[in-house]
Amino acid sequence: MDGLFILGAQGRPIVLSRFRNRRLAYPLMFVDHMNNALRACASGDGFSQDRALPPVLAMPLHQDIADVQSVSSEEASEGSASPEHLHSSADDNVWSTDAAAGPSAEAEPRALPGAVLCQIKVGELRFVMPITRNIDPLVPLCFLHKVVAVLQEYLIGSGDASCMTEELIANNFDIVYQLLEEMLDGDGNVLITEVNLLKDIVLPPSWLDRLVQTVGLGSQTEQGRTSLASPIPWRGRHAKYTKNEIFFDFIEHISGIVDRHGTPVVLDLQGQLECSAKLSGMPELTVHLNTPKIMHDSAWHPCIRVKKWNAAHILNFIPPDGTVELGTYRLDAALGKSARSSVPPLHVHVRLDRHRANPGMLPFEIAIESRVEPQLALHAVLVEWQLGDAALGVDASVHEHGTFASGGIEQGTVVFDRAQRLLRWNISRLGAHSSITLRGAVLTTGETCHPLYALQVHFRVPSHSLSGLRASTIHVEKEAYTPAKGVRNSVVGALEWRY
Repeated sequence: MDGLFILGAQGRPIVLSRFRNRRLAYPLMFVDHMNNALRACASGDGFSQDRALPPVLAMPLHQDIADVQSVSSEEASEGSASPEHLHSSADDNVWSTDAAAGPSAEAEPRALPGAVLCQIKVGELRFVMPITRNIDPLVPLCFLHKVVAVLQEYLIGSGDASCMTEELIANNFDIVYQLLEEMLDGDGNVLITEVNLLKDIVLPPSWLDRLVQTVGLGSQTEQGRTSLASPIPWRGRHAKYTKNEIFFDFIEHISGIVDRHGTPVVLDLQGQLECSAKLSGMPELTVHLNTPKIMHDSAWHPCIRVKKWNAAHILNFIPPDGTVELGTYRLDAALGKSARSSVPPLHVHVRLDRHRANPGMLPFEIAIESRVEPQLALHAVLVEWQLGDAALGVDASVHEHGTFASGGIEQGTVVFDRAQRLLRWNISRLGAHSSITLRGAVLTTGETCHPLYALQVHFRVPSHSLSGLRASTIHVEKEAYTPAKGVRNSVVGALEWRY
């Protein structure tokens, strides 16, 4: 990995880490290429096609940059670097929003393959990592997500992507740059990614302000040195809480394809275990699961003692401080106590009246029926329907019917995305034994409208489990207190519903 940079909403670089190539124009070449890719994804009516931009972008290496890179590598192996090889003119170091300016405006050199840009978008910011070596792209992408998680923990204290703004990064530039220095060195090697260990080295803004107001700036270095004594990187040594509590979230992700009759064509059930710990001292937890044999292909946080899990299927660990994902796994619900995973918790029916279609109008109807148990409800239901290039808009209304035993229905909103020709129907809540219908027409250009044959349906069911997996006992050892404990289950669905 060559380095990392953060782009603002207008494509201007806000923060750049150290790069393996010390020529200042080197990272600006990647910035220009990224902005050119963003312009290419913008449609003619001004809508940005963010979904069309892949997470991994290929780009050629300019011959002059490649020569400097090879020279720098040779000099580094010899232990010296000649200043004239690292020199660049003032024009090479200027970044411009104009596509015709900057390093890319020079005479086009011979292109060399082997460079890619791994990028993710969070809020209005875009995190980009150039790669010029042979590496699995999942590594830089996972690292970028980890950088985002650390910045969110430091700067906003939540995972809300809308709070990650250019102004936030600029106001905390010193903190962000220190974090990048500790997480990624000048040679592109990943160093520290655990947020609890980073907090011992780089003080968060609130801690820093508190120290400045009380004892002054001189205590920052001393605090950073003495707090590195923690023997566990994911947990501080002096954690202390007035109320000790530990909560677990078992989240099941169901995905797959369902035919028009509601029969699953293929379904996949994945599990995710999250832990939120506010425990004083250095406790050790032991968690027993009721049906651990249904868990396969598990990937655990480094805090989990893998040998004990492989031997007895018991989770034994010293928990990280705060909220963290303990692991992911695949669930074989056929071995569990519940066979409900073979039946989706809702049914979707789509009808197109092509025989009643008039020029410029195609009647349709989408009906959603809740099939959850009486004490449950569907939340955050999202239906997405690709309507085709001939679609100009949607004229539709919502009709409710059925019994409302679990609080009834909240209609939500119907939105037509003109850039992507996409219908989005959001329903915030749909109770048990309830159904709702969206009835109307697709407005077209007069040509034959060909909507996609499948709908993308997303939903969430709190306090529900398809596999029946849960924690049977939770023991806290090596500490004298008895913490508050809690376990929650939820189901998150993403289905392709064909009609």
